[in-house]
Amino acid sequence: MARATSSKRSAAAAAKDAKTAIETGAEDVATEARRAGARAKRQASALEETLTRSAEDIAATVTDRLRAVGVDTDRMVGVAKEQATELQKLIEDEIRERPLRALGLAAAVGLFVGYLSAR
Repeated sequence: MARATSSKRSAAAAAKDAKTAIETGAEDVATEARRAGARAKRQASALEETLTRSAEDIAATVTDRLRAVGVDTDRMVGVAKEQATELQKLIEDEIRERPLRALGLAAAVGLFVGYLSAR
């Protein structure tokens, strides 16, 4: 009988120790995950800044080279904006005139993109 009580106490103590070790381990994992998340966020931010600077540099280089060969980039921007505005108006008119058709096309495009991204 004394052995059974002693064994029960030992088992309870071992279970308590295991529970404490698991809780401590979980806290350690959570802390490390937070640190890794913060590191990833800093690295992503630095990468975003680098990519933004690179894109700006490329755009400036392209603009300079186009101007060097006599292309009026300001005029190109103006024409592109006009065409984008006209396209936007055409799309809005189509949606107003045929809303179900526009909804169907949007659904089809969504399914197609979903299919491609699932591959």
